[in-house]
Amino acid sequence: MFDVPAAIADDAAGILVTHGALGCELKKIRSTHRADGGKKAVRILAYFRRLTPAGLRRIEAVMGRITADGATPELHRVVDPGWATLWQTRFEPLPIGRRFLIVPPWRRTKGEDRLCIVIRPGQAFGTGHHPSTLGTLNLLEEWCETHRVSRALDVGTGSGILAIAMHKLGVPEIVAIDIDATALENARENAVLNGIDGRIRFSAAPLGSIRGRFDLITANILSSVLIAMAPELKARLRPKGGLILAGILRREAAGVVSAFAPQLRCVCTRFDKAWAALLMER
Repeated sequence: MFDVPAAIADDAAGILVTHGALGCELKKIRSTHRADGGKKAVRILAYFRRLTPAGLRRIEAVMGRITADGATPELHRVVDPGWATLWQTRFEPLPIGRRFLIVPPWRRTKGEDRLCIVIRPGQAFGTGHHPSTLGTLNLLEEWCETHRVSRALDVGTGSGILAIAMHKLGVPEIVAIDIDATALENARENAVLNGIDGRIRFSAAPLGSIRGRFDLITANILSSVLIAMAPELKARLRPKGGLILAGILRREAAGVVSAFAPQLRCVCTRFDKAWAALLMER
């Protein structure tokens, strides 16, 4: 349970769902904090089938970034109210950009004129519904339409959605890394669901151990992590290569761009709600 300003309730609920919540319930409350001027607040009840301590810490970190004074959750064990079934009925096929269609396994369709990416919602981040993933997919599509990409790297792959999208766009060699074992398990499952088992090299190897350079790198993580990774990400990008960064709040975008300058320049910034996705070029 989180209390957040009403203005960011949709973004907060989206974060919880993409981090594995089976569903969210919103209740209006009025904040009593003087610091926020008495603005309206919303209480979000998020239901998880299972939530590990590491998963909770990740959620707290992201939720704390979108609220002025942080967000401390209250945890309660409840009997499953049937959110799993409700979530499945609400997960509609989602078109993104001009070519992608994100679908759950139970809504798999045939004969679509879009590139279908099958994603099973799990505890790994990335179903396409969060603005940061949506922005990254749009920039990814635009880059691959105008550039030849022989080798790509997805850092913090989560559900594997970006790596799978790269394969659908014809990238022949893809490395996807994540330090979270649960995320890698979900990513590999999604690769199987898309019929590309073994086509993407999923790995728990840290970025520092990845060899070679890449035509395209995606990293949808957190702005603080992106800034810390800047030297290693720049070192692994080939000349004229593209780097797509996301998981960045609007107010953080300029700071992230500065961390990658002057070696890389920002050629496109895409804003979706409170989030920014950056396309950097060497």
